[in-house]
Amino acid sequence: MDQQKHQARIKEELRRAGATKYGLMKSESRYLPDIIHDDEHIGGVVYGQYGGGSAMLVATDRRVIFLDRKPLFTTSDELTYDVVSGLKHDTSGLFDTIVLHTRVNDYTIRYANSRCVRTFVKYIESRRIENGKKPS
Repeated sequence: MDQQKHQARIKEELRRAGATKYGLMKSESRYLPDIIHDDEHIGGVVYGQYGGGSAMLVATDRRVIFLDRKPLFTTSDELTYDVVSGLKHDTSGLFDTIVLHTRVNDYTIRYANSRCVRTFVKYIESRRIENGKKPS
């Protein structure tokens, strides 16, 4: 796929997931086209603060990605939906906190956009239900 089309598609999928102009300018958002596959699609995104600074959780149709992109380094964890064990969502004032519980680690994002959190939670829950269905 053409790189410009790929970048435009990623940006549009982030917008549909609730990302604001600020969210689209984050270094994590700009790095996503490098790690999202051509046939992979974003269904939810949450960005905000965690213990190490600013980070992003991205839910795609294949995996969940934790991404912390700084000028000299990138921290990235890739998780399949079968290791996701739950979500905790708290609202306080204008911002939300979300905790993604997994068998690998717990990922906490604070000061997250409420609209993004709602979309992210809904998408993760739908993927967990879909993955939990047994074939007939």
